[in-house]
Amino acid sequence: MIGLVSSDGDPLRRAFASVTGLPAWKVRKGHGSFLTMEFGKPHLVVREPIVAAPEASDEMRTALRRRRVYPRGEWHLWIYCCHWRALSNGTELAWSESSGEQIEAAANEIDGQVLTTVEADPATGSSAFGFDLGGSLQTWPSSDGRMDEQWMLYMKSGDVFTYRGDGCYSLGPGSRPINDEMWQPLGS
Repeated sequence: MIGLVSSDGDPLRRAFASVTGLPAWKVRKGHGSFLTMEFGKPHLVVREPIVAAPEASDEMRTALRRRRVYPRGEWHLWIYCCHWRALSNGTELAWSESSGEQIEAAANEIDGQVLTTVEADPATGSSAFGFDLGGSLQTWPSSDGRMDEQWMLYMKSGDVFTYRGDGCYSLGPGSRPINDEMWQPLGS
């Protein structure tokens, strides 16, 4: 297990204040080993068709031509460019390099569990999410990913709290261009 210390830092606490105590739902394996989960009341998101760039593949053009409708929670957590490990009562179920079937089984184990704790160790860039029925999810930077976004919490307000492998965070509108993000060290 990677060493984690409790994070009493205001930015992390504020970001998860309304999420802690809610059940995770629609916990899913995304592209590759990405994980996503929803919290709070569901609502429908409608993504209108998009015209693809000329260099896009036929498959991409076809996918973007369609309207997509899907349920989303008031808060959406996306585990992104990092290593992660899912455990149940201390036993590893899967990690970011596991097979798709193992990752899906780990997601199913976390689905429905109530988020109880969120911790981070900015010195190592690691973090941990604890759940009420013994589930936990730990993240840490990939070997070359200290500057990569490990996870993003899309908030009910429209803001996004992003945690990076170097222990820094960004908080701001989800509509803000990625190059305009302002990074600050967590816990200082």
